[in-house]
Amino acid sequence: MSVSNSFAETLDPRRWMALAVILGALFLAVLDFLIVNIALPAIQTNLNATSAQLQLVVVGYGLTYAVSLITGGRLGDIYGRRRVFLCGVAAFTLASLLCGLAPSAGFLIAARVLQGGTAALMVPQIFSIIQVSFPPHERARAFAILGIVVGIASFIGNVLGGYLISANFGGQSWRPIFFVNLPVGLLSLLLTPRFVPESYAPHSRKLDLIGVGLVSAGLFLLVFPLAEGREAGWPLWAWLCVAFSLFVLRGFVAFEARLSQRGGTPLIDLNLFQDSNFVAGLLCMMSTFMGMSSFALMLTLFLQDGMGLVPKVAGLTFAPLSLAFLLASLYALRMADQLGTRLLQAGVLIMIAGALWLIFLMQTRGVALSPRDLWAPIAIYGFGQGLLVPQLSGVVLRGIAPHFAGTASGVLTTGQQISGSLGIAIIGSIFFTLLGPAPEPARYAYAFSHTFIFNLVLMAVTFILLLRLPRFGEVPLIAEAAA
Repeated sequence: MSVSNSFAETLDPRRWMALAVILGALFLAVLDFLIVNIALPAIQTNLNATSAQLQLVVVGYGLTYAVSLITGGRLGDIYGRRRVFLCGVAAFTLASLLCGLAPSAGFLIAARVLQGGTAALMVPQIFSIIQVSFPPHERARAFAILGIVVGIASFIGNVLGGYLISANFGGQSWRPIFFVNLPVGLLSLLLTPRFVPESYAPHSRKLDLIGVGLVSAGLFLLVFPLAEGREAGWPLWAWLCVAFSLFVLRGFVAFEARLSQRGGTPLIDLNLFQDSNFVAGLLCMMSTFMGMSSFALMLTLFLQDGMGLVPKVAGLTFAPLSLAFLLASLYALRMADQLGTRLLQAGVLIMIAGALWLIFLMQTRGVALSPRDLWAPIAIYGFGQGLLVPQLSGVVLRGIAPHFAGTASGVLTTGQQISGSLGIAIIGSIFFTLLGPAPEPARYAYAFSHTFIFNLVLMAVTFILLLRLPRFGEVPLIAEAAA
């Protein structure tokens, strides 16, 4: 069965099974990102990697993912979302195998870059397929289930990663963390043709290659020097790259506007940004993920290098956060229709409470903390995340017409990944700077507690932006508003 851009004609009875299948790919992407965080110290030891290379293991994936997401979304619109999704899953599975076989830090970074690019083919299709397969009254629930999958992947990523590294199967250390992707990827390849219908955007004709080049170059010039600048002593080239990236991205916007005026098919339909609710939601998403990504990196290094925990114990220390996230996601799934954006606002306030408690413990007790001391504040922080993150995608996308699905999902996931990369690059650089060269264990508590203040600022920004979003049911489709 093939669908165009509307669910109104016929609701496919397989849509919930299709959701389960495509969320397996999202599970892969989240699992792979988090499982790498817990493995960073082991990778550093085994491959003799520098701190800059460690950042690139994470940022390299996030950067290519973010740079390619908009293009991935448009490819799905043009050539078929199921077809591009299958290509992405197959390539991502192969890239995971290469990561596990990496003989050096440079090879691993290259494989992670490939992984990020292939993930950008499959993930935007997940949002688009949900958008075109479910009517508005089911769409919020589908996105909430998506958030629950993120919570499950978060739990499994941290705990399973710590276990696999500590078990050291066959003397392979961290390598099995990438091999676990293989069976999930193969299962997705088998089930997708059976349950997921094909869909296209009817007015998409060809890919805007000039737009692809401009946006890719601009985003790369922005993020790469932020990741590498600190290690290189912030040379002139780093600042020039950042400045030039703004020029390139501005040129991209101008080119897209002219192309649209001439009746062409731009990479991004700029009409999407005329909706103030979508823009506020996008910024809210970016501030949230910028703080979350840097938190995971800093806490992993504090637990293993500061407190001296083995990977298995460090992974289990994350378990209260992930379990609390999952429980909050299930609660939010039931209460979202009644509470609307107030549920998201409550989530941010709870995150702030957990963050303040964590900062207090770091500043008063430092590395003398035990894992048990961290469980409560980490769980509170995770519960707030669970109220916020799963519902946020649905809030941002609920007013998007189906024919905007590819563009909107690409922009949204690009914002997530760019902000995640920026969080690691900027806040991570501040963290490593506060650590200093050859840091003592106690220095990790100092660097974490002081750097985490920036995360508090981001949470406050998120809360303010949430106040600008309407409640559920108050947002017209962009297409209807335009008409």
